[in-house]
Amino acid sequence: MKKVCIWFLIIMAIMGPLYLYINIYRYMDIKTFFRYEITYFYELRDYFNNLTIENEMYTYIVKGDYLYTYGVSGYTKTKLGLGIHIIKVLNVEYEKNYIADVEGRGSFYSSIGELRYGYLDDITLLTNFKDMDDQDLDTFYLLYKKMKDDEEYLLIIEKYPDVYKDEKKVAQGLRELNASLVKEYMKRNGEIKEIN
Repeated sequence: MKKVCIWFLIIMAIMGPLYLYINIYRYMDIKTFFRYEITYFYELRDYFNNLTIENEMYTYIVKGDYLYTYGVSGYTKTKLGLGIHIIKVLNVEYEKNYIADVEGRGSFYSSIGELRYGYLDDITLLTNFKDMDDQDLDTFYLLYKKMKDDEEYLLIIEKYPDVYKDEKKVAQGLRELNASLVKEYMKRNGEIKEIN
């Protein structure tokens, strides 16, 4: 009996550090905000609802009680804490070209339709920045400017075969969304004049 206990302790002494070594990246790279987490794959997930709000995120910032993200599906403002409210300015081409059953995507990936169904009245989906308040617009513009080479990420989207129905349209939709963000930001800050 004594030998069994000693062997058990030796095995555990070897397996414990080995397990930590293999899985340490998970614990170091996941950022948790109550019910939401940014995974080491750079996805924004709501693990209470088992939904992914952004499947491929590029950058984010936390301001007060809100998490602002920029990713392939567009720009998202998520309320942190107990209450749920999500505002998403959509890359409409992402929604049109999303393929739910791509091999390699787990059950945790969420389409825009699944987000609509999962959050109902707690999500607002927009297609432009005109109804956005100035603070949110400024924050989204800051996220856009944080990207050192946005075109590099868009070219990566275009090169992934069989991830979207039309990868080039998804990338072009994000280009157009970024252009509309910049235009709205410049218009509100007096850098361009509105023509009626």
